[in-house]
Amino acid sequence: MTTGKNLEEHQKRVRWRTFLKDVFICSLGSYGGPEAHYGVFSSILVEKRKYLTEEELTEMIGLFALVPGPASTQTITAIGYYAGGPILALLTFLVWVLPAIVTMGLIGVFFTQIDSNDSWKPIITYLPAVAVAFIIYAALTLSKKVLKETKDWILFTIMLILSLLLAGYSMWVVPILLVLGGLVILIPHLKEKSENRVTYKPRWLILVVVIGLAVLNEGLRTWITAPWVTLYTSFYRYGYSVIGGGQIVIPLMIQDLVQSQSLISLRDFLSGYAIDQAIPGPLFSFAAFVSSRSFAGTGFSFLAGLIGGFSIFMPGTLLVFFIFPLWRSMRKIIHIKYFLNGVTVTAASLITMTAITQSFELPVDISVYGVVIVSTLLLLSKKVPAPLIVVIAAVLGFLI
Repeated sequence: MTTGKNLEEHQKRVRWRTFLKDVFICSLGSYGGPEAHYGVFSSILVEKRKYLTEEELTEMIGLFALVPGPASTQTITAIGYYAGGPILALLTFLVWVLPAIVTMGLIGVFFTQIDSNDSWKPIITYLPAVAVAFIIYAALTLSKKVLKETKDWILFTIMLILSLLLAGYSMWVVPILLVLGGLVILIPHLKEKSENRVTYKPRWLILVVVIGLAVLNEGLRTWITAPWVTLYTSFYRYGYSVIGGGQIVIPLMIQDLVQSQSLISLRDFLSGYAIDQAIPGPLFSFAAFVSSRSFAGTGFSFLAGLIGGFSIFMPGTLLVFFIFPLWRSMRKIIHIKYFLNGVTVTAASLITMTAITQSFELPVDISVYGVVIVSTLLLLSKKVPAPLIVVIAAVLGFLI
């Protein structure tokens, strides 16, 4: 890990324009959930550009899997922080989320016309297969980096089995397994003395703001029933209530926005979610569709989409600015190193679990599995750019 003066030198070498261009390419090439996004990050930001190492990426993945909010968005924002500091981190966040938020907001505005037109549907035929290929690629590359000793393989196997058996029962299974994996590696080394000391003072104000806004929002929901207030407070709540990414937030939205508040019909909700699978970028951008659709016909539909979209990202993104500098300082402590080693091994097993389960979720079709295999091999070869693989798969849906 680059630290101190070396970190400053590293940040000076990073050209912001080039870095943000690479983030934009990641945004356009990232389909599926966080696990698929990590494959894109590894291919473009690690393998191709070397902004950080695979070990650092894996630690960030494990770290933000424990933190409420959109995991892949937090990870790429933290990469921006590492590459150029807090300002570049903020720009990274905007470049990463804005295309998806704007796209889903516009789809919400024109949903009536889009929903009645079947011509777009072939584009998503093979995109789920490509997303699974990215997950497989991430599982293979991350596992290769972190599985160094026999104990790593044993922990990886046990956590893989546990995740396959338990992950479907609760959103808390993933963070519990990550913490458990860290403790398994840490406990045998607790008696070792660490010469490193943490000199970084946490930015408690950021944490106070996140919690303070959460408390304020709950009060606003009680005192003010205006639709705009409900919109903002609802999506801010989702942003700090969810651990595990976009798929986990869907049941919360259905219960709250569809069943309790009746802001959107279940049919429109599910149709929009299906469209969201064909849109690259973070799955939390689905909030922009739900928000704009909820305000259909008001003249402020697109603005509502932007408010809902950015509201759901706000708490998780703010937490990056609190957690990342703390992690960068604390990971030098020997005990933290052991704990993070267990977390990264467990993260690799969880991504492998996702690759296995999502492979079985695909339609039983030889062409679909052919796309998975070919896409995975192309990613491993590193000879074909990740976004081009996605474009080819999209075109293939119209040809076959």
